[in-house]
Amino acid sequence: MTDTALVLTYHSISDAPGPTSIPPATFAMQMETLAACGYEAATLDQFLAWHEGRAELGRRVLITFDDAFADFADAAAPVLRRHGFSALMFVPTHKLGGKEDWYTQPATNRPLMRRDQIEVLASEGIEFGAHSRTHPHLTKLSPAQKDEEIRGSGEDLAQWLGRPAEAFAAPYGDVDSGTVEMIARHYRAAFGTRFAKARRGQDRHDIPRIDMHYFRDAWAWRNFLEGGMLYFKARRLLRAARSALLG
Repeated sequence: MTDTALVLTYHSISDAPGPTSIPPATFAMQMETLAACGYEAATLDQFLAWHEGRAELGRRVLITFDDAFADFADAAAPVLRRHGFSALMFVPTHKLGGKEDWYTQPATNRPLMRRDQIEVLASEGIEFGAHSRTHPHLTKLSPAQKDEEIRGSGEDLAQWLGRPAEAFAAPYGDVDSGTVEMIARHYRAAFGTRFAKARRGQDRHDIPRIDMHYFRDAWAWRNFLEGGMLYFKARRLLRAARSALLG
């Protein structure tokens, strides 16, 4: 059985400034390359069956989106449909219908999806996970506030969609051991921001992802999908160095 798998991370599919926006043409290239290289999209159940050693994943990747930006419905969903791909979207449930108000460098104020859009997309096969209620830094909250954000966002989704929210992603990837323990009480799995391949058997409440900001070049993306690791390793080293400089 394959011991590693890819979990891809996106935020906004738009021409907005900053690293959390991927231009629509670039996203289309990335999905077309996935399909051309023989990959399919995994569901959360398929990914977790692999992660727990109960099934093989084959040439499947789990495609995730954070923040529920409105451009997903217009720019991402049609491309995913064209290739028969599913995706898992993490939703800050009390921000829906408003604008992003948490990134300020640079400020983008990107609109977020509405609840009715999420309900329609869920009926079409898009999966939804919790991303807190208000997109805070979870480690800065009191235990009661943290529980409200973690548990409450999943309860919101369950009420709207009629089924449990089984996955969580912490805003900014901001967790500590206590936060991870709280998340694990409410969700089958949680996804973070560590830039690495997912590895079978590791903590399923701290699953790393591949930030697609780093694969905007078509050659680098195809090379990575075909097994090339030099660029990937270089990006990991640079990202680790930057994190160390920033403390």
